[in-house]
Amino acid sequence: MKKLNIIIFLLTAAIIFSACASRKKKSEVKGFKKFYHNTTAKFNGYFNAEELMKESMLTLQGMNVDNYNKILTVYDYMNIDNPQAVKADMDKAIEKLSTVATIHDVSNYVDDCYLNIGKAQFLKQDYIAAEETFVFFEEVFDPRNPYGRAYDSKAYQKKKGRKTKKDIREEKKEKKEEKKEKQDERKEKEKKQEEERKDKDKERKEKLKQRKAEKKAKEKERKNRKKNKSSSSSKKKEEPKKTEVPKVEPVPLTPEQEARLAEQEAKAAVLEEEAKRRKEIEEEKKKKKAKEEEKYKNQGEGGVFRNKSAYVEGLYWLARTYIETRRYTAAEYAFERLIETPGLSKDIESRIPVARAHLFLQTKEYEKAALELESAIELEGNRNKRARYAFILAQLNELKNDDAGAYEAYRKARKFSTKYELEFNANLNELKLSYRKGQISQKKALNKLDGYLEDGKNREFQDQIYFTQAQIKLDGGDLAGAKADFESSIGSGGGNKNVKLEAYYKLAEVLFNEGLYSESKANYDNAIKLMNKGDERYKDTERIAKSLNEIALNIKTVKLQDSLIILSKLPEDELKELAEKIIKERKALAAESGEPEKPNQRKSNIFATNRSNGGRSKFFAYNPISINQGKVEFKRTWGDRTLEDNWRRSLRSNANQEVEDLEFGNDDEVAEDEVTDEEIRELLRDIPKTDAQLATANIRIENALFQLGVLFRERVEDYQKSIQVLERLVKDYPQYKKRDEALFYLYLSYLDVENGPEANRVKALLVSEYPDSKFAKLANDPNYAQTLIANEDSIEKYYESTFALFEEGKYNEVIDRVAQKDKLYKKQKTYSAKFAMLNAMSLGNVKGKTDYIEALQRLTRSYPKTPEEVKANEILKFLKGDQDAFNEIIYEEAVQAFEDQPDKLHYVFVVTYDLSQSEFDRAKIDILNYNKKFHRFDNLQISNISLSQENNSRIILIRSFDDKEKSMKYFDGVEKNKELFIKSENVGYDIFPTTQKNYREVIKQKTVTNYRLFFSEEYQKDN
Repeated sequence: MKKLNIIIFLLTAAIIFSACASRKKKSEVKGFKKFYHNTTAKFNGYFNAEELMKESMLTLQGMNVDNYNKILTVYDYMNIDNPQAVKADMDKAIEKLSTVATIHDVSNYVDDCYLNIGKAQFLKQDYIAAEETFVFFEEVFDPRNPYGRAYDSKAYQKKKGRKTKKDIREEKKEKKEEKKEKQDERKEKEKKQEEERKDKDKERKEKLKQRKAEKKAKEKERKNRKKNKSSSSSKKKEEPKKTEVPKVEPVPLTPEQEARLAEQEAKAAVLEEEAKRRKEIEEEKKKKKAKEEEKYKNQGEGGVFRNKSAYVEGLYWLARTYIETRRYTAAEYAFERLIETPGLSKDIESRIPVARAHLFLQTKEYEKAALELESAIELEGNRNKRARYAFILAQLNELKNDDAGAYEAYRKARKFSTKYELEFNANLNELKLSYRKGQISQKKALNKLDGYLEDGKNREFQDQIYFTQAQIKLDGGDLAGAKADFESSIGSGGGNKNVKLEAYYKLAEVLFNEGLYSESKANYDNAIKLMNKGDERYKDTERIAKSLNEIALNIKTVKLQDSLIILSKLPEDELKELAEKIIKERKALAAESGEPEKPNQRKSNIFATNRSNGGRSKFFAYNPISINQGKVEFKRTWGDRTLEDNWRRSLRSNANQEVEDLEFGNDDEVAEDEVTDEEIRELLRDIPKTDAQLATANIRIENALFQLGVLFRERVEDYQKSIQVLERLVKDYPQYKKRDEALFYLYLSYLDVENGPEANRVKALLVSEYPDSKFAKLANDPNYAQTLIANEDSIEKYYESTFALFEEGKYNEVIDRVAQKDKLYKKQKTYSAKFAMLNAMSLGNVKGKTDYIEALQRLTRSYPKTPEEVKANEILKFLKGDQDAFNEIIYEEAVQAFEDQPDKLHYVFVVTYDLSQSEFDRAKIDILNYNKKFHRFDNLQISNISLSQENNSRIILIRSFDDKEKSMKYFDGVEKNKELFIKSENVGYDIFPTTQKNYREVIKQKTVTNYRLFFSEEYQKDN
C-alpha cells in the first residue's frame, strides 16, 4: 500500500510539473519535469516509431532483388519497384513522432523526432518532403546557431544578460584559468625565443672568430712562402720536404659580403620564426576545435537521459537526400561540411564514404566511386555490407579493365559474405572474366557451369547459370546455343526477376539482329513488363517494341492467311476429319491440365491452345500436334508435292518449308469424346471456301506484304527483308492496286544494298508499266518530289484528297497516306494534327476501340491546345461513357457562370458514368483507400450525389483543400497513379478540382460539359 501511494504521488507530481512546465520557458524546465518528459518521449511514441522504421527497413531489404548482371546499388533498401509498400507504416511513424515533438517539446528527443520524420519520408521515397524536413532541421538544431534550439544554454544566458552567481563564478574561474594559460604560454614562448636568439648570436660570433683565425693563418703562410723563395736563390735547390697539404679554405669575405650574409641569415631567421608561428596557430586551432567538440559532447542536461545531439546525422541524411533529388553539387558541399562539423561520431564517419560512393555512381564518376568504396570496406564493420561494397568495386574494376583489381575484389566479396547468393555470383563473374580474358577455354568454362547445374544447392540459381552459359556462347559466336540457353534461363523458374528481364532483353537483341522481328518483339514486350521505368534502357526498348508491333502483326497476317489457303485445298471430308481430331486433342489437353475448356474458346475464330509463350499465335495451324495430324492426312492423300496454284505461291523462297520445318510431337491417344457438327463448323469457319473468300484472303496478304516491305525498310533498315517480301508481292500479285508504289520501294531497297543491275531492272519495269505514275517520275527524276509539292500536290490538296478517302470509307488507304505524309511534306507541320485525327478515326474503324483510344491519346499528347486535341478529348470522354461529351455549348453564359478563385476553398469531384451500384461503391472504397494511403494527414472526407439520372452519372465529392494549388496537386497525383485511384479498368470517370461556387453550378447544370471547357482554360493552361 505504501508503494502504491508513492507511485500515485510521483505520477500526480509529474502531471503538475508538466502543467507548470508549459507556463515556463523551455530552458527553465529541469529536474523531475525534464525527467518526466524525457521518459514519456523516449518510451512512448518515439520508441514505437523507431520500431516501425526498423520493420520497414527490413521490408524494403526483403523486397530488393539484386541484378548481378549490372552494377549493384550501394543501398539494398532503395532498389525496389514499389516504395509505397511501406508508406502506411511510415505515415504512422511520422504521426507518432510529430505527436512526441509537439507534446514533449521540452524533452531531449525533439531533434531525434524531426530527424526520424525526415528519414521516414526518405524511406518512402518522398524526397522533396524529406529535403524540406532536413533543411529545417539543419537550421533549427545547429548547435552553433544562437537562435536555434541546440545552442549552448550558458551562452544563451550570457547573450541575454541573465547570469546566476554560479555562472558568474564559473565564468571568472574559466577566464582566470584561460588568462593564466595564456601568460604561461607567452612566457614559455618568450623564453624559447630568447634562448634561440642567444644560440644564434653565439653561433655568429664563433663563425666570425673562425674567419679571423683563418685569415691570420693565411697571412702568415704567405710571408713564409716569400721568405723561403728569397733564400733558395743562392743555394742549390734541394728536394722539398714533404709536408701535409693544408686544407683549402674559402676566400675571405669582404666587409660588404659579411654584412650581406648577416642580412640573409637574419631574413632566414625571420622566415623560420614565421613558420613556427603558423605551426603554433594551427596547434591552437586544433586545441580550440577539441574544446568545441568536448563542449559539444557535454551539451545538454545531465543524467541517463542526456541526449547527444542528432545534428551531424541530420546533415548526413540531408546530403543523402540531395543525391536523390539530383542536386549533386549541393550533396558534395553537404558532405564537406559534415566532415568539418564538431561532434562527428565514428558511426557517421564510417557511413560517409558509402554515401559518397553512391553519389559518384549516380554521376557515373566510377574512378571516384571506386576510391570511396575502398575506404568504405576498411571502415565498415558489417561483413555482408563489406562484401556488397567489394562486389561493386570488382564490377567497377572490370569496367576500367583492371583485371587484377577485379579478381582481388571478387575474392574479398566471397571472403566477407555470409550469403551464398552473392558468393555464387562472384564466382560466376570471375568465370566470365577469365573466359573473356582468354585465361580459360570456352569448353572449360561451360564444363564448370555444367557442374554448377548438377550441384543441388544451386537449384534456385539455375536461371543465372543458364544466362551465364548463354553469354559465354554468345561471345563465342554460338547463336543457336545462346538462344537455347536464354530460353532455358527464362523457363527455369528461378526467383530472380532481374535475370529473366536480362534474358528476355538479350534474346530480343539476338533475334532482332537475326531479322526474326516477330519473335524479337514478343521478347521485348516481356522485357518491358519486368523493366523498371527508371531503367536507362526503358525508353529505347519501348520504342523498338512499338516499331516491331506492326511488323509482327503483318507477319502474323501473312502466315495465317497462307495457312488458311493451304487448308482450303484439302477435300471436305479430310478437313472435317482433321477438325474432329483437333477438337479431341484440345479436350484431352484441357483434361490433363485440369482446366475445363472455356465456352468462349469455341466461339473464337482461331484454334486456341494452352501455351506458355505469350509471343506465339493461338491459331491451330501453329499447334505442332494439329499440324502433325494434318500433315499425315495431307501426305496420305496427296503425297510429297510442291504446292502450286494461280497465285504462284511456289515463287516464294520459303514456300516448301514453312509447314514442313515444324517439329511434331507423338500422336498420343485422346479421349473419344463426342464431337458435334457445330463444333466442327465453328473450328473451320475461317477457312476460305468460295472464290470471294479466297480473294479476300489474298487481299489481306497483299496489303500485309506491302506494309512489311515498307516497314522493313523504314523502321528497321533491313533492306534484304524488304526486297524479299516486295519481290513476292510483285511476282505473286501482279494485279495489286499499289503495284507502282511497291515497285518504287523495291527499287529503293535495291539501291540501299548497292545492287545496281536489279535496281535498274525494277526501275525499267516501273517506268514501262506505269509511265505516268508519280513514283515512276520520282525514280527517273529525284527533283520531281519537290516539284510535286510546289505545284500540283500542296499539303492542302493532299489533306483534302485524304479526307475524301476517309468519307468514302477507305480507311486503309487513309492510314497509308498519313504514313506517307511526313516523307512528302517533311517541313509542313500545319496539318499534322488534322492528319493525326484522320489516322486515329481510321484506326478505330479498322482495328477497333483499343487502337482508337491509343491513337487519340497520342494525339492529345502530341498536339496540345489545338482544336483536334479538344475533339479527341471529347471522343475519349464519350468512349469512357460520358454521353454528354459531344453536347455543344449553345449559351456562352453557361461557361461564364464559372469563376476562377485561386485563393478560395476547393473541392475535387469525380464524375462516374453508367456504373452499377456495386461498381460505384467499389470506386468509393478505392478512393477512400487511396486517400488513406497517400493523404493520411490531409483530413479528407468524401460524399456522393447524383448528377444526371438520365445519363446515370454520379459524383464522388472529395473535400476540402485550402486553395487551388493544393487541389491541383491532388489532381496531378491522381493522374500519375490512376491504377491506384480507381482500380477497375472498366470504370470511366472524370476528375476536376473546383470551388464551392463552381461545384454548385455544375450540380445546377447537371452536366460537366461546360465546366470541362472552363477547367481546361483556367486550371490546365499552365500545366
